[in-house]
Amino acid sequence: AVATSRLAEVLALRRFAELTHPRGREASADQDWRKRWDTLAQAADRFTDGGYFLQTRRALAWFGDGHTTTLPFEFTGGVPAALAQGSFALSVPMRVRVFHDGAYVTDAAEEALPLLGARLDQVGSATTEALLRNWAQDWPGNDAWAQRWSASLFGSPAFLQGLGAVGDPRAPLRFVGTRDQRTVELFLRPRVDAAAILQSLPRTQSDREAWAADAGCENYARIIEACRALYISLDAMENLEKKSFEAFTRECAAAMESTNVERLIIDLRRNGGGNNFFPEVLRKKIARSRFNRQGALLVLISPVTFSAAQNLATRLERETFALFVGEPTGGRPNHFGDASVFTGSVTGLTSIVSSLPWFDSYPDDKRAWIAPDAPAPMLFDDWRSGRDGALGVALTLQTAAGFDEYREDAVFFYRRKSQQVPWRPFWRS
Repeated sequence: AVATSRLAEVLALRRFAELTHPRGREASADQDWRKRWDTLAQAADRFTDGGYFLQTRRALAWFGDGHTTTLPFEFTGGVPAALAQGSFALSVPMRVRVFHDGAYVTDAAEEALPLLGARLDQVGSATTEALLRNWAQDWPGNDAWAQRWSASLFGSPAFLQGLGAVGDPRAPLRFVGTRDQRTVELFLRPRVDAAAILQSLPRTQSDREAWAADAGCENYARIIEACRALYISLDAMENLEKKSFEAFTRECAAAMESTNVERLIIDLRRNGGGNNFFPEVLRKKIARSRFNRQGALLVLISPVTFSAAQNLATRLERETFALFVGEPTGGRPNHFGDASVFTGSVTGLTSIVSSLPWFDSYPDDKRAWIAPDAPAPMLFDDWRSGRDGALGVALTLQTAAGFDEYREDAVFFYRRKSQQVPWRPFWRS
C-alpha cells in the first residue's frame, strides 16, 4: 500500500539527515534538534502544504550550513505531483525583487499592473518587514542567503499561508504598496499559471549588462581602458555551452598580461556555486600576479555568492590582499556542502543534506559571511536607472599607502574591522 501519512516521510528524512551530515551524531543528541523534529512529526498531517514545507526546512535548518534544506521548486523542475493540485499550484500575476531598501514589484500583469514599480508595504495581515523576518527565522543559512530566496514568497499563497499572513490561499490576497508617493491597495485572486506572461518594469541597462550581452557568455574578461582596469565576470563554475572553463581561464590570464591594466576586479555577485576545483588555476594565477597588492585586487560579492563561489571568495580572502565590495556573501567561509538528495515518499518534496566539510578559513572563523570592506548595497533606484554602485566603487576605490601585512588584522583577516559591522537591510532595521 502507498503511504499517505506525512509522518513516515518526516521520520525517514530525520534518519537520512542524521546519517548523512558530518554533524549528524551531534544533532541526534541535541535537545533542540529533537524538539524540532518531534514538533514536525506530531503535526505533519495537520500542516497546510506551505506550512509543512516551511516546518521541514526549519527542522533541517538546525545545521545552519546553507545547503541542508528543503529545495525551492526552481531547483526541482516545479511543484511535485503530490502537491500540484493544492495551494502551491496557485500564484498571483506579479513578481517581486528584494533590494537592500525594500521589496519592489518588478513584473506584473493584468489586475496587478497598478503595483508595477511599487514598493510593497503589506501582504495580507503582515508587513513586508515582518514577513521577511519570519521567512528568515531558522533559515538554513545567513540573513543574506534568506533574502536572496525571499522574493518567491510574495507571489505564493502557499508560503503566505504557511507564514500566517493569509488564511485561505484561494481567497483574494490584499497587497498594499507605495508607488510615486501614493498608496496602492489591490486584492489579487490566486490562480494557476498567473505569472505565465508578465510585463517587466522599464529600466535602463547597466554597463555590466551591456558587456555581458557583448560577450555572449556569463564568464568573460573585459578591459576597461578608461579606468585601466580588468573586469572579470565569473558567474558560473562550470563549462558553458559557448566557453569551457579552461578557455575562460586562459582568456583571463591573457588579459592580465596587458600593460594598460593596473587594477583587477573579480565579480562573483551572480555566482551561486558549481565545481569547486574549476577556478583553482585562475585563483593561483591571481595570487602570483602583480595585482595581488593592497588596492589593486577587488572582489565583488552579494547574497547570491554561495557554495563554490563562497569557497573561491574565502580562498582569495585568505591567500591574497583582495578587498571585498558590495554586500555580504550568502554563505559562511567555513561551511558544509556536497549535499545528498532525499525525496519525500508522500509529498515528493526534495531535500538535500550536506555530506562534506569545506573549511577554507581558520578553524575559529565563525563568521556567517564575508562582509564587504567597502559596502555598496543594491538599491532599487540604482537597479532601475542602470547604476552599478559596487562596480563604481571597485573602479575608483583608493586605499591608504603603506599597508602593513604583519598587522594583526591582516594575519587574522576574519577579525578585521569591516567584518564586525552588522548588515542591516530594511527588514532588519
